[in-house]
Amino acid sequence: MRTESEIRERIEALEAEYDRHDPPVSALEDEAEVAVLRAIEELEWVLEEFDGGEFTT
Repeated sequence: MRTESEIRERIEALEAEYDRHDPPVSALEDEAEVAVLRAIEELEWVLEEFDGGEFTT
């Protein structure tokens, strides 16, 4: 399991990479971008937690 600081670092790295390709043009767009990047990070974490384990719905 990742620590909070590792998660925050990953989000910052994703945000920096995203901004290099498509910089935000407004504060609202920047906030939306951060929310999307946090969701991506959470999804990556969940997928890592269940990687190799049994996951059923």
